[in-house]
Amino acid sequence: MKKFFLMLSLAFLYVASASACDFEFSTKDNKKSVKAGDEVIINVVLNLTHRTCKVAAKDTKFKFDGIQIISATEWKQESPLVYTRQIKVKVLVDNKKNIMLSATRTCDKEGGHGVFNLPKQ
Repeated sequence: MKKFFLMLSLAFLYVASASACDFEFSTKDNKKSVKAGDEVIINVVLNLTHRTCKVAAKDTKFKFDGIQIISATEWKQESPLVYTRQIKVKVLVDNKKNIMLSATRTCDKEGGHGVFNLPKQ
């Protein structure tokens, strides 16, 4: 009986920890690094891991460093729980070693956070 409650507790912790939104990032050309002045398209995939989210995809907050946002598509719903977006950026001429784009969602079900980094040459 003790083992059963331990397994049940572990299963509950697993489900609870998996309730946040998940972000996936990639570049259009699968770049491994960038140079100052490069224009890069960053693909953002938002996976909603809880079924009923009251926060719209458009309410996702972005922060960035070492880049300038040139343009961005609207969020596109690929399936009931998956949204995609492309963000076109220009790498700034500065002394930073990386570029960074982060996405954050805040809601009553833990929200979600994701960070994309690429080294600068």
